[in-house]
Amino acid sequence: MIMNFFTLKWGDKYGPEYVNRLYGSLVSHYHKPFTLTCYTDNHENIRDEVYIQPIQDLRPYNTDRVFTYEKLILMEKYEKGMWLDLDILIHQDITDVSSDKDFTMIWNYWNNYEERSLYWYGKGTSCHVNSSFVQWNNPDWLIRFTRDNWDKINWTYKSLDKYMFYQHARNDRLNYWPADTVSNYNR
Repeated sequence: MIMNFFTLKWGDKYGPEYVNRLYGSLVSHYHKPFTLTCYTDNHENIRDEVYIQPIQDLRPYNTDRVFTYEKLILMEKYEKGMWLDLDILIHQDITDVSSDKDFTMIWNYWNNYEERSLYWYGKGTSCHVNSSFVQWNNPDWLIRFTRDNWDKINWTYKSLDKYMFYQHARNDRLNYWPADTVSNYNR
């Protein structure tokens, strides 16, 4: 079965070299058939092996920020897949870490949970999950919960990470990648 990977390139922060590097990283670290689809507003200089989709397919709301719904819309469109942000670094073979669990994401191993929770509470940095690398396998519970509570979620949380941490991680609904599987350029 082919694994479908997805990414989003929006605006000028990341150029096509990030998409191309991500594809090369998947070739090196995923050893089964796969596709990479990039949702973008500018496909120039992205390698031919990458499938291109218009970003408007994931942006039904009028907003100037990337939030929860882009990744959640993918989960509704595609029953199974993996999301990779453009600033992710894959450190090891991820072929066998993919699983049939319904939702897996990064636990921020680089953040000291106890220290951040105690000393940074209320300062916006006590979120300990990261959606830069997400796998889903038909997470109906998440789609339903989000749809049923969207107005409250959109008003309360400024990012998917904060939504997932404060609503779902604390209730033990998430699975996490092993430490050192991936990291983020920005860390």
